[in-house]
Amino acid sequence: MKAIQRNILISMIPLLTPMTVFAETHEKTVMVTPTSRTSRNADTWRASEVIGQNVKNSGDEVIGEVQDLLIDMKSGQIHSVVISSGGFLGIADTLSAVPVTALRFDSAAKAFKTKLTKEQLGKAPQFKTTSWPDYSDATTIEAMRSYRDSIGGDGSAPDNSAQNDKAQNKNSLTAIDQGNSEKDIQITKDIRTSVIATELSFSAKNIQIITKDENVVLRGELENHTEHQAILKIAKNHANASKITDELTVKAK
Repeated sequence: MKAIQRNILISMIPLLTPMTVFAETHEKTVMVTPTSRTSRNADTWRASEVIGQNVKNSGDEVIGEVQDLLIDMKSGQIHSVVISSGGFLGIADTLSAVPVTALRFDSAAKAFKTKLTKEQLGKAPQFKTTSWPDYSDATTIEAMRSYRDSIGGDGSAPDNSAQNDKAQNKNSLTAIDQGNSEKDIQITKDIRTSVIATELSFSAKNIQIITKDENVVLRGELENHTEHQAILKIAKNHANASKITDELTVKAK
């Protein structure tokens, strides 16, 4: 396995998918017996164990190696796993950012496995090793959000965007329907940026925002009615109120 620089990038924005991350505790010291990654519980990993692991597809082909992790220090969750996919895709010096939930560790293969096809991997957010994107930019995060949803989403994410009843309705807009026009992208970016800048809950900051032909859909579950009103107010500051479809719900108490 080639030598790599084992850095962890920090993204101070809401995340898309969960993966266990250790948190510091001062209550008591627990002695842990070292175990092999092929025999222990593979749901909990040190970052140094994940970085450098091979990633294989369902045909047992090596599609790349884990180069980095994008982590939200506020929530303690993994945003994306960065894979060196250039050789497999035939595009030199290319990295792909895929959701954690697209990977599982296979002890027999001694590698992470994914069901992503070559075509699906080719649609993942990509960049060069010498030119990483700005992860503080809402448009970048929205692109990752859309990619995650297009490959099946994550049922444990706060918005459950690919699996909730509204999203499964064949007539409903989903993340892959996000418009590509400059105006549509800007509206989604402005609403997302404004929501992230608030003191609202993690759930509120992970609602789904879809803009197509300047029509905005807001979807997700919120903690309370105050959050609901706050998000609607933000949306109306950036989009025509008559073009906003409110599919937000509030958690039952």
